[in-house]
Amino acid sequence: MSTVQNLINNVSQKVKALEAAQALYSCQLSPDFNTFDYIKTDELGLSCILAALLDPQGSHAQQEAFLRLFIEHCLPSMFETSGRQNFLDNIEKTKVFVEQVTSKSNSLRRMDIYLECQTGDDSYGICIENKPYAADQTNQLIDYYDELKTRGHTDPQIVYLNENNDTPNPISVDPLTLKGWIDMKQYSHLRFSDLIGWLKACQVECQNHSVSEFLAQLIKFIQKQFMGIEDMNEDNAVLDIIKKNAATIDASIKVSNTVDRMKKELVAKLKIDLLAKCKKTDYELDVTYLGEGKRYEQIRFIIPGYDVGWVCFEFDNANFDHPILGIKFISTDAARACPYTEKMKSVLNTVLTDKKVNSSSQWPAYYYFYPQDWKGSSEAWLMINDDKMADKILDEMDKVFKVLKDNNCFDL
Repeated sequence: MSTVQNLINNVSQKVKALEAAQALYSCQLSPDFNTFDYIKTDELGLSCILAALLDPQGSHAQQEAFLRLFIEHCLPSMFETSGRQNFLDNIEKTKVFVEQVTSKSNSLRRMDIYLECQTGDDSYGICIENKPYAADQTNQLIDYYDELKTRGHTDPQIVYLNENNDTPNPISVDPLTLKGWIDMKQYSHLRFSDLIGWLKACQVECQNHSVSEFLAQLIKFIQKQFMGIEDMNEDNAVLDIIKKNAATIDASIKVSNTVDRMKKELVAKLKIDLLAKCKKTDYELDVTYLGEGKRYEQIRFIIPGYDVGWVCFEFDNANFDHPILGIKFISTDAARACPYTEKMKSVLNTVLTDKKVNSSSQWPAYYYFYPQDWKGSSEAWLMINDDKMADKILDEMDKVFKVLKDNNCFDL
C-alpha cells in the first residue's frame, strides 16, 4: 500500500477514534458548546465585543491590561514613533466607543470602533474598521482618516481588521494614500487570526475566571469562523500523524496539492447538477462566474427585464468559502436608486425566520448560506458529491426569488 494511502487511512482512523471518544464523553466535554453560538456575531456584535475588551473602564475589570496587550501584540508600529509615548504612558485614560457617527455632511458613516485619549494638549485617536463579512465602500477609510483629523487628533491611526484581504479595496483608499499612511506609521492591517495571540496573552494576565473563560470561547469562535478550525484536538491529532516522519510529510504534501483540484472538480460537478435540475422559466440560471476559486465568484438567477440586479449565491472568500445568498445589484449606485431596497430586507426577514438577513451597499438583502465553512469542513463537499448541494442552493434561491417577486420588489 502506498505511503499516501497509509496516511489517509491513519488520519481517517484517528478522526473516527476521536469522534467516538467525544461521543462517549460528550456529557463531560460538551465539545460542540460555544458561548458565541448564542451571541450576536455580525459586524456590530463583534465590534461591541472587541470594544468591551479594549475599554479600560470595561466590565471585565482588568483596567487597561487588555488594551495595552492589544497594542503590544497587534499594533507594534505604535512603538516606532516617539511622539506616541505620551499616549502609551497614559493609556488608562483611553475612552472606547462603538458606531461613532462621522461629521461628514450627508454621510451615514460610522466608525466601527473608535478610541480616543486626551492627555494634556495631546489628542490621540484610533479608528478600527471591522470588516468580518461586508465589502469596502467608496472612500470609506479616507473619510475615517479625515474624521480623526477633524476631531483634533494630530496622529490619526487607522486599523483595518479582516481576514482574507492583504489590503483594503482601492475604492476605500487609493494605493498612494495608503502608502503614505503606512510610511507615517498611521495604518495597520490586522487579521482576525492575528487576534489569537492577543487574546491568549489576555488570558495569562486575566485575574477573573469568568472573563478568562469568555476569552477562551472567543478564541474558539475565531478559529472556527475565520480560520476553518472546527476542533483543535482533531487538528492536533492529524498534525501529529503528518509530522511523524519524512514519508508522512511527503505524503501530506502530495495530498495537499490535490485538494484544490478536487474542489474545482466538485464545483464543476455542482455547475452541471444546477443546470440539470433548474426547471424555472421566469429566470435564467447563470453559472459562468463560478469555477476558479476567486473571491466573489457567484451563481446568478437573472430575471428577464430586470437589469439592475439578480438573485445571487456568492462566495465571500476565495477558494470557495463562506457563501452568501440574496439579492445583489450591479452597483452601489443602482442599489441606492432602487426604491425597494429597504423593503427587500424587511420582507425576507419576515418570511425567512430561520435566517439573519443583512444588507450592505451592493446587497439590499442577503444571509449567510449554510454550511458556511467550505474551507475547513468536508460537509459542503460531501453534499456536492452526494448530489444534495444543487437541490439546496436551488431551493433557497427559488424561495428568495418568490418572496421578492410576490412582494413586488422587482417592479421597475
